[in-house]
Amino acid sequence: MNAGSDLVVGIDLGTSTAKIVVVDQSGNVLGRARSAYGIRRPAPGHAEQSPKQWWEAVSRALGESLADLDRSRVKAIGLSGQLNGIVLVDAQGRPLTEAAIWLDQRATGQADRLEERFGELLRRATYGRISSIHGLAKLLWFMEREPDLVRHVHRVLFPKDYINFRLTGQFATDASDAGATGMLDMRRRDWFMELLDQLNVPAQWLPPVHESPDVIGTLTPEAASELGLLPGIPVVAGAGDMAALAVGTGVTSAGTGCASIATAGHVAVHLEEAPDVLDERLWLMCHAIPGRYFWHGLVLTGGYSLDWFRRRFGQAERLASDLVERDHFELLLEPAGNVPPGSDGLLFLPFLDGAATPYNDPFARAAFIGAAARHGKAHFVRAVLEGVAYNFRDSFEVVESLGFPVTDVRTGEGGSRSLLWRQVMADVLGREIVPLKELDCSALGAACIAGAGAGVWRDVQEAVQIAVQTGFPVAPDPAVRAVYDRGYAVYKQAYDALQPVFHRLAGAG
Repeated sequence: MNAGSDLVVGIDLGTSTAKIVVVDQSGNVLGRARSAYGIRRPAPGHAEQSPKQWWEAVSRALGESLADLDRSRVKAIGLSGQLNGIVLVDAQGRPLTEAAIWLDQRATGQADRLEERFGELLRRATYGRISSIHGLAKLLWFMEREPDLVRHVHRVLFPKDYINFRLTGQFATDASDAGATGMLDMRRRDWFMELLDQLNVPAQWLPPVHESPDVIGTLTPEAASELGLLPGIPVVAGAGDMAALAVGTGVTSAGTGCASIATAGHVAVHLEEAPDVLDERLWLMCHAIPGRYFWHGLVLTGGYSLDWFRRRFGQAERLASDLVERDHFELLLEPAGNVPPGSDGLLFLPFLDGAATPYNDPFARAAFIGAAARHGKAHFVRAVLEGVAYNFRDSFEVVESLGFPVTDVRTGEGGSRSLLWRQVMADVLGREIVPLKELDCSALGAACIAGAGAGVWRDVQEAVQIAVQTGFPVAPDPAVRAVYDRGYAVYKQAYDALQPVFHRLAGAG
């Protein structure tokens, strides 16, 4: 490593944690840190976070990540951020209220009215349906329910954009973040004013839309003093967390895709241009690479499914982990490796909090099906891994049915640490899986975007070639292909059969 080489900082402002990686010109991660913050739920359906706490978490983690490094070498800063949070700020950039984050469901009524009145227009320009998750629905809720507060709004920002304002004093966003809100014309990659004018959303509220690597400003003297950095460091527009994930997993050319196993599971498949038609089983998103796009598939409770099982049924492993000094997940997964593929006929539907891709069914629920006297805990654990992998396969099947073959699949985030889960994913998908060495993929993606924008690397693609490093590929076992093809068919049949039952249990049908 060149001791004097440039450093870039990638910050991922997630739903619960700010994660930071510091990367040198050769792609080595030299520093990392994370700092957590909470979610407030002051009323049913509300989910809020404090922008002040975001800034404090970023400041803490940044200091820790750079503790052993020469801070004068930092040449660029880039952010990745949770999507569909709304931060209303005054002319000085001060938040007028807590941020309503993506988990917030208060705007259901506004979303329903938008769909009823503007559904076709939305699908034609924004390539999607509107739900209460979307930033547009949340903004309309504030406009309708908090008129006194709204009179003081100067800008509408998204989570990472608030941190960028604190760094630079500039109001800005990027196409990937804006494109997830329901307010962006996806082909033009600018605000969809034909719709927003009809909704009386003032154009001056909306910050300029940049491409992700664009330098939007430099670190102010005030921010530099607070963070212990030199003023004048370039700060790029950055990206929404999914676009940053696409960069940090190397999904930057045709035929590449990722299957990322975090709390939720994410699929991203690169597109050179916007498709002619929308397929509502997937989300279309603007890429952090200027002018590019990607299909996004969501496995709503991907890694969370295993964590849920561990917390509910893994008491013995938690106790044993302290005695033998091993991770409880390792202790839980080890016996599952001895269970044959297909879990001896035990099936898990991984829909603990509803189903996203491709079903878009908030009333779907998880289920173990086929339990028999011969099944033990290890069978249930393996069935969880397989059920989540089936939901990942859903996304790849839809993408390829649209004529976008995927030949290179990367996997990252915490769930990919498990050798067993990587093998199950390869076997269920029937394709080679390439693990990534850096698992904080969104933070790494933010660093790549920052370095590309500031000239540390030529462009995002070169940054990815240097910084996104892969491990040994995991090949599918052809001997189990038939088992998993049958299992996947049964999985789909089981969802179809149980869907009306799920809706009845939820009181929705």
